[in-house]
Amino acid sequence: MERLRNVSELKIRANSPLPRLVWLAAGALLVSAAHAQGPLAAKIHVTPLASYTGSNPLPKPEKILVYDFAVNPGDVQVDKIQSLRPRHLITGDQKPDAIAASASKKYSSELVKALEKTGIPVEHVAAGTPPSDNAMVIQGSFTSLKQGNKTERDTIGMGAGSADVQTKVDVHIKTPSDSVLLSQFQTDTKAAQNVGAAVPVAAGLNPAAAVAKSTVGDRRKTVNAYASKTADATAKEIIKSMAAQGWVKTNDKGELVVASAK
Repeated sequence: MERLRNVSELKIRANSPLPRLVWLAAGALLVSAAHAQGPLAAKIHVTPLASYTGSNPLPKPEKILVYDFAVNPGDVQVDKIQSLRPRHLITGDQKPDAIAASASKKYSSELVKALEKTGIPVEHVAAGTPPSDNAMVIQGSFTSLKQGNKTERDTIGMGAGSADVQTKVDVHIKTPSDSVLLSQFQTDTKAAQNVGAAVPVAAGLNPAAAVAKSTVGDRRKTVNAYASKTADATAKEIIKSMAAQGWVKTNDKGELVVASAK
């Protein structure tokens, strides 16, 4: 009789709606995490600092020059745990200067690619290269490059251990007689907050599967990924200034439509 009673209790528990609710809640958490993960979910805050206020329109540039951005190794935060892994010790790719060089290269290449859509020729040039006349000159610096903490992103989530990229951008128009400020602004990357691995595990999901899922999303949350996203936001802000001069056309969302015939 005792055995029959135990079997009956197990059947009641199995048919109870509580386990299903737990699994549904866990599934919802994972779906929301999937939408939050990845560099595309990061938000770039742009803070305008100065802009052209002259009464006369500026001449449309014949080319766009994207200079290498300056970076102070002291402004680079390294993920110390990852930097001690054997493969990073061998390659040296987790040293501040290597991280800065990689992020700068990614940023410049993405910025050039985005600005090429304006129809104006774009060149990537080294710092110190004299600008030619009738060119739009884009210079600036990385004021912060933070790798964050990969372990915290994997296990905690909710923004813990997030990477971060901050820049200051100066855009000038080089004329034969002067250099005129078109736009100056700052950018700051804010990572999306996912649920990490701890919450799905607490909901009863397989720990290994939860950590694996969090890790897959986290691989996209690198300094280089945020440098790329920052470049897109930088291009959008520059294109807004170009549209104000009538050099390009944008839609009501600030997106480039077509290069102006001017």
